[in-house]
Amino acid sequence: MGTAALVTAGCSTLLELAFFFSWFHNGGSTHGFMPSPGLWKFLGKTAACILVASIVLSAFGKGKWRLLLLAWAASLVFSAYAIFMLDMD
Repeated sequence: MGTAALVTAGCSTLLELAFFFSWFHNGGSTHGFMPSPGLWKFLGKTAACILVASIVLSAFGKGKWRLLLLAWAASLVFSAYAIFMLDMD
């Protein structure tokens, strides 16, 4: 379970990065304007689902690495929030 959780965590991070690149490339804004359709529509939902899957997988594992994955999940959510807050400036 540990290896599967780490692999899904890595995939979720890469998908989140791809989502933000696609979002801003297509003209995304946090001021209420929706960007043109693009890859970001698919990647956002997929990244969120894989984030939840990695948290669920880490719940079934053993060891201290579970804390690492929970900290990673919190940092991923915080960084997404921070990116949107920085875009508001």
